[in-house]
Amino acid sequence: MKLKFFFILLIMLLFLPETVQARRLYYAEEFYLYVLNLYYINPNLERNIRFMQWALRAPFDNPVRSLALIKTENDFIRYKALFKMHVNLLIIDSYLQLARRFDKEHVYFFNLWYAKHLKESFQIADYYYRIGLNYWEEAQKYAEEADRTPGRINIDEWEDELYQIQLGELNYETIIQSQLEKLSFRMSTVENYLEKVATAEEETE
Repeated sequence: MKLKFFFILLIMLLFLPETVQARRLYYAEEFYLYVLNLYYINPNLERNIRFMQWALRAPFDNPVRSLALIKTENDFIRYKALFKMHVNLLIIDSYLQLARRFDKEHVYFFNLWYAKHLKESFQIADYYYRIGLNYWEEAQKYAEEADRTPGRINIDEWEDELYQIQLGELNYETIIQSQLEKLSFRMSTVENYLEKVATAEEETE
């Protein structure tokens, strides 16, 4: 309920006078709520990633204004760890979405007419996949920190993500490595084709 309240409050703030809107975001929760409002409708994933990265570096607001009900110091410690775990997972998901924009599930023979462009596109996809792996390490670190702190906060989505990580049901390393292996195979297909074309051109000179 409290998360829903803050979400509604953020929407209301969007309609306040420009002087109020001009106040810069400061707390981690503010950056997170800003992205939450745009996450599924904003095509600019890189901008959302940037705001989530700021959320990871920003200070937390007073526990009274947290997104969860905080009653004890342990609650607050667990809340902050889960917050950072969750934001890292959102960043990973955004990088995967970016990577898929430059990846291709199948490379058919007629796609090889654009082999040079495909190679460049696959290199970008590889770059985004590998960045996602770095954030998975961070997500795991904060998941372990949250696990060491007893209790449970009242944001089920974050607690469920922690539980899935603990069980191994949520493992972005496995997912990303699988994508990288498939991408490597497609890249080899493209590179082999380009080598054949280059060899054929040399022979005709």
